[in-house]
Amino acid sequence: MLDSGLGGRLVLVTGAASGIGLAAAKILGGEGARLALWDVNADGLEAVPTDGAASVERAIVDLSDTTTVATAVDALPGPVDAVIHCAGIYTTSPLPEVDEASWDRVLDVNLKGAFNISQAVAPGMIENGGGAIVLFGSFAARTGGLRASAPYAASKAGVAGLTKHLAQWGGPNGIRVNCIHPGFIQTPMNAILSDQAKADAVAATPLRRLADPPECAAMAVVLASQLASFVHGVELDVNGGMYMA
Repeated sequence: MLDSGLGGRLVLVTGAASGIGLAAAKILGGEGARLALWDVNADGLEAVPTDGAASVERAIVDLSDTTTVATAVDALPGPVDAVIHCAGIYTTSPLPEVDEASWDRVLDVNLKGAFNISQAVAPGMIENGGGAIVLFGSFAARTGGLRASAPYAASKAGVAGLTKHLAQWGGPNGIRVNCIHPGFIQTPMNAILSDQAKADAVAATPLRRLADPPECAAMAVVLASQLASFVHGVELDVNGGMYMA
């Protein structure tokens, strides 16, 4: 039997109130992990089912604020063993309609947030003998996206670059770092897309369907676990063949 090794481990999931983060939290609860769940949606976060989890901590955290993230990590019950960083915002504004405020907001949440969480958990991981960080990029980082805005595509491409840097730095310190690039997943984030846009996404996907959140979340849990103990610096495409490296 395969053993993830996550039972009793402290795993931090961001964006845990919905979508892939919610699916990851459910899987991790079933693994008996100690869960730290973060989101900005208080009601959604409180409703996350955590059956089987050894313990659960929930917190409202703005990942774009460096001090807030560091303080929230310090408040956790011990060093983090693994992070599955799903939180982000998705926008589809055409290039002429992107203003400075929207550019800054998307980059602050999606890219600066990924940096903030990684920087904050790293010292504790090193002191604890290592850990794993799983970041989320996007199909848009690979291709520019079908409907994604310029700031979204740029922010997720930045996450891919950040993953490589963190992997180079983290490996000798016992920290594995990997990135998942989802394709079109049926999450609330994609609810802003029109029916035609979703139909176009299905048509562009060789498997001819959108994915359910657990199909992507399961890959994140594997990368965070000892099952992927020699997987490091990888960009994993979970997109039904929409993009093939």
